[in-house]
Amino acid sequence: MGRPERPLDPTAGPVAAFAHELRVLRNRAGNAGYRELARTAHFAPSVLSTAASGRRLPTLAVTLAFVSACGGDRGAWEQRWWSVAQEARTKAVRPAQLPPGSRTFVGRAPELAAAAAAIEAGGPGRAPVLVTGPIGTGKAAFAVRLAEEVAAAFPDGQLCADLGGTGPGGRSTDDIVRGFLRALGVPASAVPDDPVHRIDLYRSLLAEHRLFVLLTGAGTEAQVRPLLGRTARSQVVVTSRARLPALEDAHRVELAAFPRADSVALLGRLAGTHRIHAEHSAADAIAALCGDLPLAVSVIGRRIAVRPEWTIAATAARLAGRERLLDSLGVGDVTVRDRFTAAYEGLSAAARAAVRQFGSDAATPAAVAAALGVATETAEELLESIVDAGLLRRADVAGRYPIPALVRAFAAER
Repeated sequence: MGRPERPLDPTAGPVAAFAHELRVLRNRAGNAGYRELARTAHFAPSVLSTAASGRRLPTLAVTLAFVSACGGDRGAWEQRWWSVAQEARTKAVRPAQLPPGSRTFVGRAPELAAAAAAIEAGGPGRAPVLVTGPIGTGKAAFAVRLAEEVAAAFPDGQLCADLGGTGPGGRSTDDIVRGFLRALGVPASAVPDDPVHRIDLYRSLLAEHRLFVLLTGAGTEAQVRPLLGRTARSQVVVTSRARLPALEDAHRVELAAFPRADSVALLGRLAGTHRIHAEHSAADAIAALCGDLPLAVSVIGRRIAVRPEWTIAATAARLAGRERLLDSLGVGDVTVRDRFTAAYEGLSAAARAAVRQFGSDAATPAAVAAALGVATETAEELLESIVDAGLLRRADVAGRYPIPALVRAFAAER
């Protein structure tokens, strides 16, 4: 005797009503177990059980096999299936959870083109797109712009979750999966009790629908893996400061600081093109003082925009004093210093001590090892952890880690 089926509310929607009718048909046929039905239907017992679960509409092939095994009228049930399928499509929930895209977005054309081409290539199992880079390089904004560019391929909706809040005191992966299931219209009565089965249902929906899923602020591969699925229809895009080397088969996009022209263009979008053109040299100086970091440039551009009496040259002069630089890089609830501080406080004590040594243009394992009194291999591991925290650029030459000017200013405050 198998386990009793989960109670089903036939008034919960067309799919639930259809599943209820399948159960009634099975009961009238003698209430045979699913293992017994499977011998006639030639589908696995779990497939037949899922067909009558009400979680989603079974395929027509599974439905007709189920009906035949129970002695039902295939023609009548095929008509019923098409009717329910049409009604379900009409009532389908199309989530739209992405934040609005930025009207001032500039640059990143090569990266966008490469990521869009990878998505359009598709395949039997779409590879996740992983967008990485230091703090303030605009990873989330890039991902949203990418979603806009490929939106036509994913008409069934967009899901979004911030993984930066997972872990102690934040949302668990299971909370995120539950939220996704609700957003996709799965009634509470159809959500499995077992967390593993909830993930299975979420992945099944990824395979059945054409969804764009954005996961921001991932810290580890373990946060991401449960939210991936093998599907040719849906696309998952992940943003992370960390490089997540154990995330297999991902199409990787690495963002860095802007080219100078893009920094100046962003200032123009925010503060007014006419103002920037009139004082182009001063705008260039501001971009340089910001280290061409998109977040910093954006903050300054927004400050200039609301202060029409400020000249661009005067703003550049205010930023030129290193001791006041980070004080100026804040607007509303967005500050560069706060972003750096949060990352710094998440480091180990040894890695924080390494950050406090950032007084030159670049760090080397040998220099950090000498300053901290540790082995060179240990110093290199510390620098790698700082890269994954978003405070340091990856080594462009073996053994040399460029230190952004704003991070040096931050380190001087510690």
